Amino acid sequence: MNILRICLLLAGFLLITIRPVQAATPQNPLLTGDSIYVSQQGIYRFDRNQREPLWSSLAGVETFEPVIYQDLLLVGSTQGLYALYLDSGRIAWHIEKKHTLFTPSIAAMAYAGSVHGELYSIDPRDGKINWRRQFTGWIYSPAVNEKSNQLWTGGQAHQVYGIDINNGSLQHQLATTQESVFSAVDLDAGQTGFNLFDGSTVVVESSNGKVAATLAGDSQPNAIYAYAGTIYRSHLDGSLMAFDAQNHALKWRRSMAPRNLVMHPSQPGYLLLSDQDRTLLLLNLGQPDSPCSVEPESQWMLPLQIDNENIIYFQKSMQPLGLTLVQIRAQCK
Repeated sequence: MNILRICLLLAGFLLITIRPVQAATPQNPLLTGDSIYVSQQGIYRFDRNQREPLWSSLAGVETFEPVIYQDLLLVGSTQGLYALYLDSGRIAWHIEKKHTLFTPSIAAMAYAGSVHGELYSIDPRDGKINWRRQFTGWIYSPAVNEKSNQLWTGGQAHQVYGIDINNGSLQHQLATTQESVFSAVDLDAGQTGFNLFDGSTVVVESSNGKVAATLAGDSQPNAIYAYAGTIYRSHLDGSLMAFDAQNHALKWRRSMAPRNLVMHPSQPGYLLLSDQDRTLLLLNLGQPDSPCSVEPESQWMLPLQIDNENIIYFQKSMQPLGLTLVQIRAQCK
């Protein structure tokens, strides 16, 4: 797969699996309080109640989804890893300028993957690199399991890896049938999920590296999300599958859109779903048979659920060049 295509896909979809309550995990858009941070050829900060951005930064840079550490916004890009001050968008530090780094996951340190195959442990306060480890092919930013002091990641190679969080040493290495589709995802209950291009998901026990289950599938997964004892997975064919989080049995499968169903940042207990910026649905997971329709204006992108009914999305503006914010309400029967 073309590396640039991987980077562009990550900018829009990597944070699909992330919820706004998890500010230490990358997502796009990123909601914290009344502030929304959006990555789209640069970074924008919005007040959720205002149409125009409060500031913009890194204009023209191919940026990925942002993540927050204290008073800093960290964002990966095709020109390295940036840290911006939340209040102003000024650059606090910038490292690895000649490489494509993915936005890191945050714990005690920031842990970033890269297209050139290095996994980094970075001090988010000043950008100092604590350790780095080389892999074959691109490697994604990891899921963090602090209880076992391990990072779990995959990438281009048909392998998934458990890495010591303190020094980067390899603790576990498992062969898979295909390469990973984007980053590993924390599925709660001490398990990490790896979506594979062949349609399956490998579920690994985060503490000991044993495979707990393989969730079958026949269409490439786009995203995966665990909530209240159920694992939800969206697919390239437009379907959504639900698995029991304990015994990993399939609960149900439904066709939600014509094709390429993706997840967007949602409130707990909901999934905001779309079909390549065409169909937009809000699904209450307590009532999975009755999705709410959302009818945005034309040329919408980057939707975000901010409460049980209200959705925010963005439109490109020409004067001035950039983004504007639009808020709408889901129509539920």
